[in-house]
Amino acid sequence: PSEVPPVVARAKPAEVERELRAQVERAMALGIRPTHLDSHMGALFTTPELIATYVKVAHDYRLPFLAMKTTPGGTPVPVSPKDVVLDAVVIAGPDVPRDQWKAFYVNAIANLTPGLTEMIVHLGHDDAELQAVTVDHEPYGSAWRQRDYDVVTSPEFKKALQDNKVRLVTWRELQKLTQQP
Repeated sequence: PSEVPPVVARAKPAEVERELRAQVERAMALGIRPTHLDSHMGALFTTPELIATYVKVAHDYRLPFLAMKTTPGGTPVPVSPKDVVLDAVVIAGPDVPRDQWKAFYVNAIANLTPGLTEMIVHLGHDDAELQAVTVDHEPYGSAWRQRDYDVVTSPEFKKALQDNKVRLVTWRELQKLTQQP
């Protein structure tokens, strides 16, 4: 589904678990070592049952996963002491005017507090292929993805990271933390 409510209405935890495992197994069969588990559009962060399924699969594969201490809806996430939990998430929403895109991200960097923050960006090029894939989807569509790409590759963004002493970390580095005894 292209929207979260139909997922929430129809998703069965056992089927979600089967699908998550199939995706991880398929990646591994292709020689891809997954770095973490995530939820497309945040659909798995909507009910306690789906959150528990998501965390269970991540734990079974010893993968870190996108999670905050509580979900936006207030549901606590069943984390273990070894899990890496985000302190904050930054994402440009549909309310950010196009001409303020770069300022939004630069200001977000300037206002970071100590801790682990994920900045979610959707990178892509506003070309015919991505336009066809994201047709009728202004939010997170091809132009949106091009703006995200343009910002994170801009000198201003890189300077903001440097000026604010932001240390970038990868999911692979976080994975190593979760696998220590």
